[in-house]
Amino acid sequence: MDSIEKPISVINQMIEDGIIENYALGGATAVIFYTEPIATEDIDTFVSIRSSGSILMEFQPMFDYLKKRGYEIKAEHVYIEGFPVQFLPVSKDLIEEAVNEANEFQLSGGTVVRVMTPEHLTAIMLYTGRVKDYLRIGIFLQHDVVNTDELNRILEKHNLAEKWRENSYRFEV
Repeated sequence: MDSIEKPISVINQMIEDGIIENYALGGATAVIFYTEPIATEDIDTFVSIRSSGSILMEFQPMFDYLKKRGYEIKAEHVYIEGFPVQFLPVSKDLIEEAVNEANEFQLSGGTVVRVMTPEHLTAIMLYTGRVKDYLRIGIFLQHDVVNTDELNRILEKHNLAEKWRENSYRFEV
């Protein structure tokens, strides 16, 4: 995970410079912090940005900031220090909570990275409901990294408890 230290340093600098308010890694990159390595194409970074109306307008200062520093934007990725980073908006209460309650890890070079909790990641994967998400939920459960009481609280709060019951056979260990 230490290979992502440079892009994470840039993202942390974006907070210090007031470009974004907060962030947390999600997706497969976040899963790696709690389990074994799995394949991923990019670094999914959920960001909180001051609301100004449209998502495009909210993200424009961030993209301008990164372009000014020489980072290339291709399709949905910004290439930061050679890594494709996908910036995703905090668009639902569940994701906002996941960003706000993220765990912090220190990489080998001392850089702090914010990573969604296993419980929030599990709830988001359940919400998304893709086959690969259900497989990742199974991996989390197999590695016993999910606090079930906390997961149940999150599922109830965000109206996902019934979906969990209906789909639990898909990721039973």
